[in-house]
Amino acid sequence: MQDRNEQGGWAKLWRQPKAKWLLGIPVGAFLFLAIGAVGTVGFNTVIHATSTDAFCVNCHVPSYAQEEFHQSVHGSSRSGMVVNCADCHVAKEFVPKMWRKVTAMKEVYWQIKGDYNTPEAYAEHKKDMQARIVEGFRATDSRECRNCHDVERMNFDKQKKMAANMHQRMDKMGKTCIDCHAGKIAHERAK
Repeated sequence: MQDRNEQGGWAKLWRQPKAKWLLGIPVGAFLFLAIGAVGTVGFNTVIHATSTDAFCVNCHVPSYAQEEFHQSVHGSSRSGMVVNCADCHVAKEFVPKMWRKVTAMKEVYWQIKGDYNTPEAYAEHKKDMQARIVEGFRATDSRECRNCHDVERMNFDKQKKMAANMHQRMDKMGKTCIDCHAGKIAHERAK
């Protein structure tokens, strides 16, 4: 039989340690992995739950904004495609998504504070809110629009002549989706 000191690398890992405190290393590693897994699943669950329409309307979007959305092209799709708040207002990529989640907290604050708890207050603040969203879309080259609408895959023959012309030239003109489509997609343009 081999002496304990002469055993191979894997065998050394699984034998009882000489000092009892060394037993804490594999136990600690297991606990670290278990807590990490539970934390990851929990984090993902929270991110998913806070990206639902029910959450948006419950916490920081007035119901009249949702009603306005349901009357729009994206809210009542002829094709049956379902578009949610997060599809347009939350990025798919991790870092931009987390940044949007953090910045959305000010909207929760405004809702709690009562800045737009009535249709009149919402209408009063709508122009500023839309301006912030439009600037965000411009800054990201309409990233959220492009998640569904890929100019490279558009069938220009099925579009109106002017739309097809604009879509084909938009990059050369330095334009992005929101430059032409703001106030025509999901929410009415603020007055």
